[in-house]
Amino acid sequence: LLLDEPLSGLDPRARIDMRNLLKRLGEMGKTVIVSSHILPELADVCNKIGIIEKGILQVNASVAEVMKQVRQYSVILVQVQGDRDQAAKLLEQSELVQSVEVKSPRIVVTLNAGVEDYSGLAAQLVQAGYGIKEFREDELNLEMAFMALTKGLKQ
Repeated sequence: LLLDEPLSGLDPRARIDMRNLLKRLGEMGKTVIVSSHILPELADVCNKIGIIEKGILQVNASVAEVMKQVRQYSVILVQVQGDRDQAAKLLEQSELVQSVEVKSPRIVVTLNAGVEDYSGLAAQLVQAGYGIKEFREDELNLEMAFMALTKGLKQ
C-alpha cells in the first residue's frame, strides 16, 4: 500500500484512526509505504525509514538504526530533590559523563560515546542523599533525525 500524506487535512480523531489502521496493517505483515512531512505523528507507526534526496535513496534503515546513527551520544535528563548545582558537580566527576549542563529545572547530562549502562549515575545520586524526581534518556524524535541526516547529506 502506498500512501501520500495520509494524515494531511484530517481532524485529530481521524489522524488517530489512520495511525491505528497503519499499525494494524503492519502487524498483519502488510507493507505500507508512507510519504509524509508530518514525521512526529508517524514515528510510532514506522519500523523503517527511507530518505530520498535528489532522486536517490540515501537512507534505508530501521528506526532504531537511524536514531543510533544520528545520536552518537546519549543524553540523560535528571531532576533531583536538593541542590541541583551540587548534584550537577557530582555527576560531572563520573568517567561516564562527557558534559553536564543545568537547564532549570533539569540537569542535562551528555554521556561519553558508547555508554549504554548509566544506572550507576542514579545510584551515585541516591548514595549522596538526593531524591530523584526524573532520570531518563532524552528522546530523539523522527523529525530531529531527519534534519540531522539531510543536513549531513547536503554538500
